[in-house]
Amino acid sequence: MAGRIVEEALTRVKSIVPAIDEIVVDQVVMGLGYTGVRLSDGHSGLCYTFQNEIAHATRRCQVSDLAGTLAGTPALTLAEKAKSWEIRESVVGFATLNALSQIVIEQKLEDYTILNGDVINHIALTKEDVAALVGYIGPLVPHIRAKVKKLFILERASTRREEGILPDTACDQILPLADVVLITGTALVNGTIDHLLELTTNAREVVIIGASAGILPEVLFERGVTVVGGVKIMDANKMMQIVSEGGGTPALKSAVQFISIKPKTKN
Repeated sequence: MAGRIVEEALTRVKSIVPAIDEIVVDQVVMGLGYTGVRLSDGHSGLCYTFQNEIAHATRRCQVSDLAGTLAGTPALTLAEKAKSWEIRESVVGFATLNALSQIVIEQKLEDYTILNGDVINHIALTKEDVAALVGYIGPLVPHIRAKVKKLFILERASTRREEGILPDTACDQILPLADVVLITGTALVNGTIDHLLELTTNAREVVIIGASAGILPEVLFERGVTVVGGVKIMDANKMMQIVSEGGGTPALKSAVQFISIKPKTKN
């Protein structure tokens, strides 16, 4: 899903990661909920699998034509697939790019403020705020709704009929009006993130949320994002097991730590 953010993240990873050409992919697991990638240097990354979109795009069961060819591939080669418009390739590419991004994040820790816990605890919400949530994240909805004046939920092909849920085609109208915008990390993968961030210039807080949001955070901060709420993988082997067994976010809690990354305020 080629976009300016993806291109820039790849360029920076290439230039910063030491001996990147020597890093290969040890294992790829395309699970029902997430796709996991583990690299030869021990770093790992996650990406939402988009199983419904993959099945629809292929008009058959979710089968990967890449199976049997991924392990042993140079990590940069797979990361480049994040630019693909083929969703199966993009998912694997983003999981790999997210793994490589962790190397850079570890090298630049002094540039960030990293907070533990759910991102909702690290953003300012008031009863005067209009908030917009791009992508339905069920557990967050009641917490946000209780703290703001109005919450709009923008969901692709939504069949839900809850209060405030609109199709994602309403983003152009709603996002410029919002004081706080929260966007799921899947927007990075499906190619919509560049346009969404162009619509959020009036927002006080712009938050990217989810395990898929492991990309180098600078490319998001430079476009107005104030917080990236993602995960730090604490046990790569456990994470890969959970992914292989079809686990989703609740199951991943035993292998990851939820964190929020903010740019460090410069004096």
